[in-house]
Amino acid sequence: MKLLITGASGFIGSRLVSAACAALGAENVIAFSSKQVDACPSIMYHGSDFNLSAADHALLTTVEVVIHVGAFTPKNGLQANAIEECNGNIYFTEKLLLLPLENLIKIIYVSTIDAYEPAELTTEETPTIPVSLYGWSKLYCERMTSIFATNHRVGCQILRIGHVYGPGEEKYAKFLPKTIKNLAAGEAVELWGDGSEVRSFIYIDDVIAAILQAVNLRTDVGPINVVGGASVTIRALLDQLIAISGKQVVITAREFTGIKRNYVFDNAKLRQHLLPIETDLSTGLRIEYDYMAGLV
Repeated sequence: MKLLITGASGFIGSRLVSAACAALGAENVIAFSSKQVDACPSIMYHGSDFNLSAADHALLTTVEVVIHVGAFTPKNGLQANAIEECNGNIYFTEKLLLLPLENLIKIIYVSTIDAYEPAELTTEETPTIPVSLYGWSKLYCERMTSIFATNHRVGCQILRIGHVYGPGEEKYAKFLPKTIKNLAAGEAVELWGDGSEVRSFIYIDDVIAAILQAVNLRTDVGPINVVGGASVTIRALLDQLIAISGKQVVITAREFTGIKRNYVFDNAKLRQHLLPIETDLSTGLRIEYDYMAGLV
């Protein structure tokens, strides 16, 4: 089975390439990226027009499964409605589907739980009514990919990824990586509001395992949410991180004036089809903390 992985230099994509090479052999993995990837044969593109060589086209004709991870992903809430970047997700996917994938048998599209409308409990049955341009761009790409697959008689699996944590997320301006960085550096941490909001997280290696398992999923089961099943309040998460650090920490209280929202998921479908057991949150947090501490 020969895989083409887009976004091969990103947070999820880079780990996916490494795992795929280990499982299938580097000769059966092709990285599609704007940056050089040394782990396996690679196709590099520059800008919005791919301008691929004859050798690149020859590689593409050998591809049997495309795992489309590459996309603009907001690193903070302000970027969720970046017009040009969100439109870029649609344009990139269109260009990808026009490549000479003559032996393609399946596409795995890595989408987002931002495709759903806000809900107290998010399942695969939750209405897909995004609240951001980013969510709409990913939902449009889902539909475009599904229609392409139907028209070309190839398989299609949509995976909607939830809140991922673990080594490699330090580039994101989110509560978890920011807090771990500050703890590792011995700096004060921030708590916005009373910390009663509920969150669910899934460890990066579990996401990778689920994506690779989807390659072998033969039954059309519809979209699957790749999400954590355990919920924790922000305050409890902070207390757990402080305990892991073993440090005396100053907590700076910040007033929160926005709308509180819980993110809780039912991952029964994920456990049934792709990931029977997920990494315990405390184990994953310890791994991420040790990794971040090594960067300080």
